[in-house]
Amino acid sequence: MNPVRTPSSIRDNQGRPDGVKKPILFSTFLIGFTAMSSQIILLRQLIVVFYGNEISLGILLGSWLFWGALGGWLLGRLVDKIKDRHFAFALLEIILGLALVAVVAIIRDSRAILGILPGEIIGFLPMVAFSFCVVSLICVTLGFLFALACRVYPQKSNGALQIGRVYILESLGAVCGGFLISFLFIRYFDALYIMMALAGINFIAASYILHRQHQKKYSIALKYLALGLSLTLLFLFATQRAKELKEVTIARQWRSFKPLTVKDSIYSNLVVTQADIQHSFFSNGLYLFTVPDDVSSEEAVHFALLETTDPKRTLLIGGGIGGLADEALKHPLSSLDYVELDPEIIRLGQQYLSADETLFLKDQRVKVFYRDGRSFIKQAARKPDFIPYDAIIVHLGDPYTALINRFYTLEFFQEAKKCLSASGVFSFSLSSAENFINQEQRQFLSSIYKTLKKVFSEVKIIPGDTAYFLATDEKGLLTYDYRKLSSRLKERNIETKFVREYYLSSKLTADRIAYLEGQVKEGEKAKLNLDFRPVSYYYDMVLWSTYFAQPWRKVFSRFDQQSLWTGFFVAYLLVLLFGFYCKAASGRSKPVLLAISTTGFTELSFQVVILLAFQIIYGYLYYKLGIILSSFMIGLVLGSWIITKKLNALADEYGLFIKTQAAISVYPLILPFVFYAANSYAQGGVLSWASSNIVFPALPIISGFMGGFQFPLAAKIILKNNDAVGRISGLAYGMDLFGSCLGALLVSTFLIPLLGITQTCFAIALLNTAVLVALLINRKK
Repeated sequence: MNPVRTPSSIRDNQGRPDGVKKPILFSTFLIGFTAMSSQIILLRQLIVVFYGNEISLGILLGSWLFWGALGGWLLGRLVDKIKDRHFAFALLEIILGLALVAVVAIIRDSRAILGILPGEIIGFLPMVAFSFCVVSLICVTLGFLFALACRVYPQKSNGALQIGRVYILESLGAVCGGFLISFLFIRYFDALYIMMALAGINFIAASYILHRQHQKKYSIALKYLALGLSLTLLFLFATQRAKELKEVTIARQWRSFKPLTVKDSIYSNLVVTQADIQHSFFSNGLYLFTVPDDVSSEEAVHFALLETTDPKRTLLIGGGIGGLADEALKHPLSSLDYVELDPEIIRLGQQYLSADETLFLKDQRVKVFYRDGRSFIKQAARKPDFIPYDAIIVHLGDPYTALINRFYTLEFFQEAKKCLSASGVFSFSLSSAENFINQEQRQFLSSIYKTLKKVFSEVKIIPGDTAYFLATDEKGLLTYDYRKLSSRLKERNIETKFVREYYLSSKLTADRIAYLEGQVKEGEKAKLNLDFRPVSYYYDMVLWSTYFAQPWRKVFSRFDQQSLWTGFFVAYLLVLLFGFYCKAASGRSKPVLLAISTTGFTELSFQVVILLAFQIIYGYLYYKLGIILSSFMIGLVLGSWIITKKLNALADEYGLFIKTQAAISVYPLILPFVFYAANSYAQGGVLSWASSNIVFPALPIISGFMGGFQFPLAAKIILKNNDAVGRISGLAYGMDLFGSCLGALLVSTFLIPLLGITQTCFAIALLNTAVLVALLINRKK
């Protein structure tokens, strides 16, 4: 074979060809490695800031992709005009390294920046604004680096092949970064340490490129700056200054609180704080409980157990270590089953609470199960020797997140009912208002009430700032008569500080009961809350958003199923009209770019759908987050690698592009069937394990494969009559990321809560079918 001629721009300072070949190859790999690693770290950090709300995943992914698109498309247009591209590449790596360290400190100081206390809910608008700002510099830099890498890649070939190879190498780096972070680093190292290490690698890579380049004065100066920054980071680690820096950032994150410990379990980020004699527990930034808190624990337990005539067997889902177990054991129980998903919560309770506050763990009537509550309920009802419960108390707080919302759905209520005796009582609590309930809160409470009433014939609500829902199927069992409830307290010799006759009489006044029941029954338009259409999760977000910015009340109130489907049909029509417009013009670039954009929309929609479906079914997304994201990159690598190998030999790349688009149109229709099957086997066993550990990681591999296969094809079609590799690669990358940004934001915020997973997948399938028709219209030129 004849040797490939190497342009002068990639010769080293002694005139040897490929002087910067290895540094550029390594740095291209490092783009993907840094992008995926930092994305996982920032997602986990922002989940803590945004109280575990999975909508923040879509917002952050959307923000990430928006700025990446800007860097790839807008700044990518400048690539072909830059004279010293290797110097620019090294400079961007240094900027990226500095931004990585800075952004962790900014996120941990976010509550001070936003003026919000730890444990306080953040509104939708501040969530969006902060996410967009905090990742901007990192993502713009990464997008610009990709476009620049396509131009300086050290193997001269046709433009499409060059872009494909960069795409593969970058995606391969993302796969390695994702799995190393998920399986190794986040288990043992703080986020700040990981970001500092990533920064150090980028500084070394920059100095490596500059060392192999022509030794110009400005290059030498930048090389020593990069080396100096690397040595500074090494010094911080060697002298324990990095640990001090970590402690300062955590103290800023929990300002006005005294954090005793911050610990990452596989399920969440856990924090224990202390104020005088009280200890407060937080999970992913969301307040769980405070010990002691006699009012909350007494209300949660006694309102439910006093409604039962003989509570022998009781199931407690969450909150036991927060004082509920102690209160429940005051009743004549024969057994108390306490389910807690994360064993680390119990361990932290034993470590920081007094011996009296954890004494219940030694009571022979108490059995602690470290299981997901949904899984426990499903499996318990299927046991042949199962004895039904007289009461089930769910103490998990409001459905701020998809994780918690799964305990307030029609499906869960049906599963819980199967575990109750004929006169059993089911109970949970939600935030309410003592004297006035606004429209958004009425819609939220009505949705849960209607869903509960669909399953249980008798439902009563005890009013207050916290509303306690009580449900049973035995007619006439539940009562608002405070005298009857007080007499049961005396009969059982139960001593309480707050839930006593005077307290019950003030709570259960006729006017308060009538007002609350009237309000929840008036919400006729409120929809049922389902596993795969978590609408109450959306209503709760709308409710909290109105506390922060009144204009959002009107924005969110305009969205419903009808308006969303109207928007989709308008989009379908516009896509078809665009196809006919392109047919009248010359070339196929425009419909192909449209397809790239909608494929980006579809791929990120798949990602969000898969992430939320996993959370809904299994409840431990925090643990699997990096694995699912990395699996998508595996698909990208495989798809890109296979098509890039065959790119030069293709005779009809447009025809193959159309076939790929057809596959993308069909795939969304398969997903709902997979999710429903997985949900039916989620009670445990081999099939449940296979579903969570094999099937779910495989789903993003398939969608990533289709996207990775399509992108180099698109580049070849667009570059047929254009040799501006840097500009075209940036444009295609930018369109891909812009579509991805839109998909992440719309699907997580509106589509899944309002349309549900099935309708969302169907809408996406129709969108891709419309694009397929537009491509077919332009088949013959």
